[in-house]
Parts: sequence; structure tokens; C-alpha cells
Amino acid sequence: RPLHVPEEKDSLISPPSSKVTCKDDQDVIVKGWLQREVCGEARRPWSRLKKYWFVLTPDSLDCYNSNEKPNKRLGSLVLTSLCSVMWPSKQTYKETGYWNVTVYGRKHCYRLYTEHLNEAVHWVCAIQKVIDSKDPLETPTQLLIKDIEENHCNQETVEEIYKLNPILRHTKNPLYAPLLPFPYGSDDHSPHNVKGYTALRDEAVKIFNSLQQMENERDPVPLMQGVLQTCLDLRPLRDEVYCQVIKQTTDPPEPGSVSDLRYWQLLTCMSCTYLPSPAVLRFLQFHLHRTKSCSPHTEMEKYSDFILSSLDKTKQREFVPSYEEISVLIQRQELICTVYYPGSGVCKVPITSHTTAGELVEEVITKLKLTHSKNVFALFEQNNHYEQALAKATIVADTLTRFENFTCKEKGFETRWMEVILQALLFP
Repeated sequence: RPLHVPEEKDSLISPPSSKVTCKDDQDVIVKGWLQREVCGEARRPWSRLKKYWFVLTPDSLDCYNSNEKPNKRLGSLVLTSLCSVMWPSKQTYKETGYWNVTVYGRKHCYRLYTEHLNEAVHWVCAIQKVIDSKDPLETPTQLLIKDIEENHCNQETVEEIYKLNPILRHTKNPLYAPLLPFPYGSDDHSPHNVKGYTALRDEAVKIFNSLQQMENERDPVPLMQGVLQTCLDLRPLRDEVYCQVIKQTTDPPEPGSVSDLRYWQLLTCMSCTYLPSPAVLRFLQFHLHRTKSCSPHTEMEKYSDFILSSLDKTKQREFVPSYEEISVLIQRQELICTVYYPGSGVCKVPITSHTTAGELVEEVITKLKLTHSKNVFALFEQNNHYEQALAKATIVADTLTRFENFTCKEKGFETRWMEVILQALLFP
């Protein structure tokens, strides 16, 4: 079922549903007078409150001048599964004397106010119930992913889907809207806005701009770290960025070029940091196998093999990969970890992004020929001020990233500010 979607700017596709027209009070869920924030005029540019009659129906929130019939509808906010309504803010009440009800739609936002908390709560609950009753909206990308999954055994059909839908393929144009659906609304209610993040939809578009900028970067590692950090902080963005990178590695104009390999390198780092949802993971695995069959004996095939292997081992990381780790990942190599042990001994051990402290201990014990020792060994992280043991399940690469972060912050300390030490915990 190929969809004729010209480009990313196309909007959401709504499942067919029977529309309910508000002809009489049978369709009305809630109605009443509310204050609405309106923009000022040229002579009075400040915002002010004005009283309107609002009617909530199973499909929309409508605004009228009065409650007398016939009355002219001044505006309507269509409610879908992506709309959101914010709970009344106590801070707003302290500042204005009104309880606020904010409703976010695709193009419009209603900022409503009432003097009574119970009235505000009643409106919020009713609006949220309407939103929850709506079928989930799907983007063209989501529908096409489903089509590809349904026809994955029919190569000819799959290739026709890719051919007819540019939204699945590499583009040099900017992204105007996310590939996946995100709730409408401000970032004010997000716990991450203290870090400077905006709304998820805006962050998704900004990340795609960063990906395109990465193509020509002399040193792409800082940009890659930025993208990984954003996705680590904002979990809902992970699937979106996976889909963006899959898109940019599908039928690129110059396969195997430096700009093309930048995306494969980022995809490699992502696969070692966090996993996508099951649906996107299946799409990613299909993409990697398709790349291997279409581009044998190429760098893309090598990256595909590496990523497929990583996806089977990856667990949730606490930190994004360090500069050093990304530098070796983009070359599909292992990271060298230096372990110190009593007696001024040093042991250098190659590790991956998935190696745990318990696995590293076993490796070092084997290298030092201590496998028959009755002592119990563990790894400790140590600096000039403190020492603490690493749990067996700790990912060693996360510890090394923390070392790098501390080193950057504490430039006055000695070069080896923190170190990994192997110590015996139990003596015979």
C-alpha cells in the first residue's frame, strides 16, 4: 500500500471515523463561561482576558460570543489523540487570581481561566477524557513501516514502497515535522525544560538539522555526543532519531562517501547506547539486512554487521559514550581500559561498550593467572579523595565516561585523576 507522500512536510494521517456535528445539546459534554486570553491590538499590545461561552463536544472545544441561540461560533479547537490539556497551576492563581486551563492543538492553543478551582478541574477532566477516547493518529512514516513489515518477504513490493515514497529515503532538504507523532504542547510542563530543551516536536526537527550539519563536520564526535545526550535525556525522541538516521542511510546519493558514513557512525554509537522500541527495532534490523544485501563487501555492510551484533548486547547506559569511546566506535574497534592493581601493576584490557565490571574482573584475573586464587576480587574506582567498589553489572564504559567528565571539570588535578583498581576483598 504505497502512500504518495511528497515530503516530510505532510501532516498526520487520521484513521477514518464518524464525525459528530454539534446540532443540539445531545452532543454537548460541558458548557459554560470561561475567560480566554486574547492578544492585544496595535494600540494595546498586551494580552488581556475576555469572557466567552465554551462548548465541549466529542470532537472539539468550540468558542462562542454568547450562550443564546442562534450564536456564531468564533473558533474551534479540534481534539485528537495528540492534543494535550494542562492541569491548573497554583503559581498562576497566585499571580493572577485565576485558575488556568490550557489546551494545546495542532495549530491553536486555548488559554482559559476561571475563578473557581473545581470548575477548572471539571473542564480539564472532561477535555482529557475526550482526548483519551480518540484513536491514535499515525504519521506516513509509521504507516509505511507497517507496510514494509507486512511485505518483508516480497522484495519487489518492498522496493516499490521505497521507490514511491521519498519520505523513506535520504534527503538534502530540511525536516518540517517529525517522522513520528508527538503530543502538541509547550515544554513548560516538561521536567527537562530546566536543561534548555524545547517541545519534543521542535527538538526532533532541530536534531535533523544537526544530523545534516554532521555530514560536513571535520570532527563529528561533539555533534554525535550532543545528539546522544539529547536522546538519553528525552526518551521519546529515541525512536524518532533512529527513524531519521535510517532515512538518511537509505538510498543516499553517494553510498560510502564521508557524509554517508557519518550517519552509519552515529547509528553505531546509538546502537551501543540505547535501544529503540520493538516496532522501530524490527524496522532497523530489516534496514540493516537490506543494506547488507544491496551493498555487499562495503563499509556499509561492515557497519550493519557491527550494529546487528551490538543490538543483541546493548543495555541502558547511564552516560553517553565518551569522546574516546566514540572515536573507537566509529572505527568499529575496541576501547582500551587500564586497570591498576597492588604492587604498582598495570594491565591494559580491550573492552567493548557492553563489558561489565564483573566480566572485566574475570578477564584481568585470567591475564594475571589468578584463576586458582582463593581471594575474591573486585574493581574499584579511585581518585585523590575517595574510593568505591563497582557493582558487577556496572558498564565499564560508563565509568570511563564519568572519568572523562570529571577530568574536564577538574583540570587542576593530576592527569590520572581517577583510575580503575583491582583489589582482593577476601584473603585466605
